[in-house]
Amino acid sequence: MKVLFVVGGLPFGGIENLLFDIALEFLKRSVDFKIVNLSGTGEKIEEFLRAGLPVINLGISKRDIKTFKVKTAYRLRNFIRNYQPNIVHSMQFSGDYFTRMASIGLRSFKIITHIHNIKRETRIERRIFNKLLSYRTDVFLSVSKEVFEVVEKEHNVAEKPHYVLYNAINVEKFKEEGNLELEYGAKYITCVGRLVKQKNFDVAIKAFSLIEKKHHDTRLLIVGEGKEREKLQDLAKSLGLARKVIFTGYRRDVPAILKTSYILLMPSSYEGFPITHLEAMYAGLPAIISPYVPSKEVASECSLIFPVDPGRIANALDKLLADENFYKKLSRKAVEIAQEFTIERYVDKLLNLYEDVLSENLPDKVVL
Repeated sequence: MKVLFVVGGLPFGGIENLLFDIALEFLKRSVDFKIVNLSGTGEKIEEFLRAGLPVINLGISKRDIKTFKVKTAYRLRNFIRNYQPNIVHSMQFSGDYFTRMASIGLRSFKIITHIHNIKRETRIERRIFNKLLSYRTDVFLSVSKEVFEVVEKEHNVAEKPHYVLYNAINVEKFKEEGNLELEYGAKYITCVGRLVKQKNFDVAIKAFSLIEKKHHDTRLLIVGEGKEREKLQDLAKSLGLARKVIFTGYRRDVPAILKTSYILLMPSSYEGFPITHLEAMYAGLPAIISPYVPSKEVASECSLIFPVDPGRIANALDKLLADENFYKKLSRKAVEIAQEFTIERYVDKLLNLYEDVLSENLPDKVVL
């Protein structure tokens, strides 16, 4: 079996982290595969290459993945013809779009279109293409039931086979030590993600401001980078929290940071299925998440689910910080559930799906 992954780029993000872990596991199992990066851009390219992963950069800028860039589809088409994969597995809108455009008229392989987010496309032409190109998809793969519902409405007008495969974590990362210096004895409430409006880290800061005096040993740790950083720092400063809200920037040692954290806080407006939540569970962290975080589908027994409201989130934080027995109960459950979502089990399911797609003997169940 030869597998070709296609992505628009390799920036910092959950999709790219998952692909990295899948690819490492494929290397261990001697699976024949390559990764095409259509734009040739992304901060994680060097990380992929250092790990010995076979990345091919087809383009040289983000302009190469603009919707009507015919040359990109042509380049990908030629690459597919030369590589002759059995499975083409696309991720991200650009990867999904150009894979199916490039494959029109080619029938020697199967296409898996992997959707990672519940965000609805706002550009009308993209929504139209998503629907039309569903006829060139062989199987849709979604990362959660919530994403599944969105894909059925927004993408899958061709009524192609469609499955849910929850994301997974590479537990080997938890063996690595981090180098972030944290205050001894402090309880870190940790947020992880790009510093963008979607993540609602401003709400996290406001919620923290309501409990930090009662729980004086707490700190808010914001791990990530993005265009909202200056605004968030100004907010923390205006609330007198400049020393208690720590911005780490982008970090490669998130599992190590989670091991030394106390609570995961994720008040996002939308997600697909955040790997960070699984990593936090593996580290034994209870989480406070919004109703729009689909990992609640597997993590409801070890998480508190509250609206995106500073007061309600502050009450949830107070409960976890004040009730040690309740905290330990959720912590134990988090570790127990996380064992089911390792990258080894994930790749077992993924390779089985590839075989089923090629043999046209697809599973009856929706959740793999």
